[in-house]
Amino acid sequence: MPYEEREHTADILMHVWAQDIPTLFEECGHALMAVMYQGSARPDCTYSFTVTGIDHEQILQAFLSELLCLTETENVVFSEIAVSLNEGGLTARLSGEPFDRKIHGGGSEVKGISFSGLSISRQNDEYVLDILFDV
Repeated sequence: MPYEEREHTADILMHVWAQDIPTLFEECGHALMAVMYQGSARPDCTYSFTVTGIDHEQILQAFLSELLCLTETENVVFSEIAVSLNEGGLTARLSGEPFDRKIHGGGSEVKGISFSGLSISRQNDEYVLDILFDV
C-alpha cells in the first residue's frame, strides 16, 4: 500500500508514492477507494474512460474526478485500476463490484479532488505527491 493519510485540519490529505507515473496514478485511485469504502471488492464489472490535460497534475485531477463521479453514479467499488498515459491524457480501465453497505460501508464521503498543493515530484527514485480529498 504505497500511500498513507497525513494530518489535515478539514479534509483528507493522502501522501502517495510509486516508481513511475502510471503506477502513481493507479495508487491515487486506490487511495481514493480506501478513503471512501471499507472491505475489498471483486472485479465483477469493468469500466473504462479517457481524460485529457495539459500536464500530469491536471491529468491526475481529471482522472480522480472522473473516478469519483463514476463510483458515485454507477454505485461501484473499484478494486482494480490500470492507467495508460498517452500524449495529453490517459485511458483508465477499472474493475469492481456493486456497492454493498454490509461489505463496503463505513468510509468517508468525498465531495471532490482538490488542486490545492497538488504537485508531483521525484524523490529518491520515486514519484511522490500529496493529494487532498474534499470531504
